[in-house]
Parts: sequence; C-alpha cells; structure tokens
Amino acid sequence: MNETQNQNKSTKLYFGISSQIILMGFVSLFTDVSSDMIESILPLFIFEIGGTAVLLGLISGVTTASANIFKGLSGYLSDKINKRKVFVAGGYIISNLSKPFIGLSPSWEMVLALKASDRFGKGIRTSSRDALISYYAQENRGKAFGLHRSLDTTGAVVGSLLAFLFLFLGFIYREIILFSLFPGVIAIILILFVKEVDPDKFEAEIGKKGNEVKKEKLSRNFIKLIIILGVIEFASIDLSFIIIRAADYINESLIFLIPVFYLISNIVYIIFSPINGALSDKYGRKPLILLGLSLLFGSCILLALPIDISILSLILIIFIYILFGYYMGSVDPISRAYVADLAGTKKRGRAYGLYYLSVGLISLAESLIFGYIYDTFSYSAAFLYGAGMLFICIIIFAITDFSKIIKKAIKSS
Repeated sequence: MNETQNQNKSTKLYFGISSQIILMGFVSLFTDVSSDMIESILPLFIFEIGGTAVLLGLISGVTTASANIFKGLSGYLSDKINKRKVFVAGGYIISNLSKPFIGLSPSWEMVLALKASDRFGKGIRTSSRDALISYYAQENRGKAFGLHRSLDTTGAVVGSLLAFLFLFLGFIYREIILFSLFPGVIAIILILFVKEVDPDKFEAEIGKKGNEVKKEKLSRNFIKLIIILGVIEFASIDLSFIIIRAADYINESLIFLIPVFYLISNIVYIIFSPINGALSDKYGRKPLILLGLSLLFGSCILLALPIDISILSLILIIFIYILFGYYMGSVDPISRAYVADLAGTKKRGRAYGLYYLSVGLISLAESLIFGYIYDTFSYSAAFLYGAGMLFICIIIFAITDFSKIIKKAIKSS
C-alpha cells in the first residue's frame, strides 16, 4: 500500500506532465547552464591553445561517438538490472564534476581527456533518463520530451548568456569555464530527488501492461528503423564548426557576440521543441524531421558562400543560427519520441541504447572528415560536403516507409 501511495505521489501531474519529468528537466537545465557556458566558447578556446579544425573535429568526433556508445551500453545494462536512477545520477555527477577543469587545460590533449569524461557521464545517463521520461509519459510523449528538451535548452540559453556577459566584462575563456562548476553542483543536488521506477509495478498500476506485450521484442525491422534514424546524425553538422565559421562574419572586436548567436539558436529551440513535439503527436513524426533536415541543408549552403564583414553578414549569421535552432528543435526531441513509439515497455532502455549506439558508430568519422576538409581545402568545401550528405539523408528518409517497418516489427514480435 505504501509503495502504491509513493508511486502515485511520484507521478503527480502539472499541466498534464509528471512532476518527475519536470524535475529531470530542471536537472538538465542546470547541467546545461554549466555545459553551455563552456560549449559556446570551447571551439574558440581550443584554437587559442593551438588547436586546428582537424583537432576540433577529433575532439568533437571522439567525445560524441564515445558518449553515444556508452548510451548504448548503459541502456542495455539498465534493462538488465531493471534500474535507471543509478545510471542517471552517476552520469550527471561525473559530467558536472569533470568539465569545469577544462579551464585548467594547457593543451588540446587535456581538453580531449576532460571532455571525454564529460561525455562518458552523458553517455551513461541519457538512455536511462529517456527511458524514465517515457515511463512517466505514457501518453503525449512528444509533448513530454518536447517539454524536457525545452527546459534543457533553457539552461543552454542561460549558460550562453552568462558566457556573453563574462566575455563582455573582460573575463578570459579559462575563468568562464571554471565558473561552470557552480550550476553543475546545483544539478547534482536536484538529481538526488528523482525517483526510481519499477516498470512492472508502474505498468500494472496504470493498467497498460497488457497492451504492450506485442512490442516487447526488438525485431530486425525495429533495428533497421533505429539505424535509419542514426544516419541522420552522420549528416548533421557539429555546432563547433558553425561557431568557428561565425567568427568570419563579425569583426574581431565583437567576438563576445558569438555566445549571443548560440543563445538565439537555443531560444528558437526552446520555442519550437514543445510545439514540434506536440505537432508530431498529432500529425506524425516524419514530416517535421524532414523539415528540420531541409533547413539544416539550407544553412550549409549559406555557410559555404564567401561573405564580407558588414551589417548584412551579422544579420545573415543570426538567421543561420535561427535555422539551426529550428533544426535541433524538430529532429532532436521527435527522434527520441519515435524510439519510444516503437519500443516495448521492458525493453525501452535497450531501445534507446541501440538508437544511441547506432548514432555513435555511424557518426564516428563525421567530424574528423568535416574538419579535415575544412583545414585542407576550405570552409566552402566542408559545408558543401555537409550539404551533400544531408541531401542524401533527406532522400533516404523521405522514401523510407516507416509505417511498413512498424507493422512488420509488431507482426514479428
């Protein structure tokens, strides 16, 4: 009886969203305040200590790929032991206690090591956190993931705003990175209040377990769909390269504006993430993902064009960041909701694990290739390469009949 009361208490709703989802949203918010104080200036810091586009690609590619691989492993393990919180809490603690020390790095090698620790923390928490969100959002999952990502990105807005203010006031990159420790500690405190969920008890209580039985097995068709979603990541453009390219659009004396561009992109994300999530619940996931990919394609074409520094270049780079924000606000939350649509209750952690594992393996070389082209040839060649990859991805995604895959997956389960 006490367990049932506790479960009911933990699933209290606010505006149709579980209090636990909101709490996890605020954990992500403070973590992203910490992260994006760093991310909005990290490429500039790497170049300051002697980095190049290839090294930037190496750091981005290795850390992103390793994070996604660990997402895959942690998703499997969380299903195996039927526990989520230990992975979620451990991941947030590792990330928030490691990344501030990037500010003490004398070389890119140390940046890589500390960034890898941060991404390791992200890797072991993300699949389990997404599984927890999906358990607490049995209906309107697009809305739930959209709200969570919106709170998450609110932290990115605050973090980039703080980076801008510190740069404007004359703080150096190292000092800003070290200051990120404080919001990270707040996130660690909040994560301790997130409650674990036993999938069996949770589903039995809300009476939906019987409806999920057919989808417990992850079939080959489901894995095929996960791989197709992962291909999107190979065609994506790492924001680090857009940050470096943005420096070509403004005078050196206005470099403190780059975190503002980053902030604008995240504001667009905040606005459209819940809207697109809700629209995907009503009209389907695929059209909105295709729209986001198409806007990123357009951004790559614009970034490939040469431009002289002027008021026009300032307006154009702001417009490009707006397009990138919309792309992220459509593809990111909706892809996650797609996975939840197709996974069974007990295998949901494993499903997210497979999704992120495919992303990690497929995108391993993407940033390195892009950075190599950027350094060896030109920014135009690099962004045209990105546009070409996106065009191929859009065609593949458009011609794939996801409804047929879903039906086959359910029949074979």
